[in-house]
Amino acid sequence: MTGKELWAEYQHYTRDLTEHERKLGFAGAAVCWIFKSDNFTFPLTIYVALFFFIGYFVADIFHGLSAALTLRFFTQHQEKKLWKATGSIDGDIPKPRWVDWPAFTFFIIKSILLVIGFAFIGFYILTRLAS
Repeated sequence: MTGKELWAEYQHYTRDLTEHERKLGFAGAAVCWIFKSDNFTFPLTIYVALFFFIGYFVADIFHGLSAALTLRFFTQHQEKKLWKATGSIDGDIPKPRWVDWPAFTFFIIKSILLVIGFAFIGFYILTRLAS
């Protein structure tokens, strides 16, 4: 496989994972509502799970935002350099790996937050079953 094909496959997997994670994030928050009491409060463990699901959605927003802004500023900078050198913004711009690091960081963070949210729900269910 070529590097271009490998990156296309990588993008396919991350796009699919993000799509499924969003559905799971909504599902996890919905599951938390099952455990609310009559006076509209939650057990502490469920509050913690909700906190991690909210963190997931915030990280999901920052994932896309950081990718868009980093790429925008990098591209604008490179176009200015091209304009000064050639009088045109059309040309080949090699993209260094560091441009993807902010988005990749949030991609990993949001995945971890989602797993932790479900772990707290699982922990709560197990403690309820044990008692």
